[in-house]
Amino acid sequence: MKKPTRKIINDPVHGFITINHPLIFKIIEHPYFQRLRRIKQMAMASLVYPGAVHTRLHHALGAYHLMCNAVSELKDKKIAITPEEDLAVKCAILLHDIGHGPFSHALEHMLVQGVHHEDLSLQIMQALNQEFDGQLDLAIEIFTGKYHKPFLHQLISGQLDMDRMDYLSRDSFFTGVSEGVIGYGRILKMLSVHEDQLVIEEKAYIV
Repeated sequence: MKKPTRKIINDPVHGFITINHPLIFKIIEHPYFQRLRRIKQMAMASLVYPGAVHTRLHHALGAYHLMCNAVSELKDKKIAITPEEDLAVKCAILLHDIGHGPFSHALEHMLVQGVHHEDLSLQIMQALNQEFDGQLDLAIEIFTGKYHKPFLHQLISGQLDMDRMDYLSRDSFFTGVSEGVIGYGRILKMLSVHEDQLVIEEKAYIV
């Protein structure tokens, strides 16, 4: 049976998320990624907020969706992003939390002492890269901040990263509180790059 070349996922926070690249399919289908279905995003917060049962898989897909929008916006503004970089930064954000263990941050240093989940994420990415014959080389370089275009890493980890934009919106949605609600749509539209650094346009500031 021929594998699909395009898949639509209906997300309760962002709406329809499009998966349209074979490597993205391979990552999502892999058991290492699918285990995130069993990792709660907010650890034991559901004991206080019964709706907070969303998972790291939900979050990874949401962050991927925001990354697709961010990259598209930057390319529309004539920021130089090659097709290889486009795919790599999307793979990197999809895998950025793959090292999380049970109950996420709550037990992070108890299960594997002295090791942060980012370190475990990198090790898992490297294992996947071997399995995928080096297709994640560039994604790992961007994820570790070693690539010569810093703004790509900042889309994954920084003050304007897609990780933060998703979890603020998602955690607020599932807990039913408004403290983390942000206008991420406007922020994405205002993203730009100056001297290889991720910035927002001046008109985005509200006085």
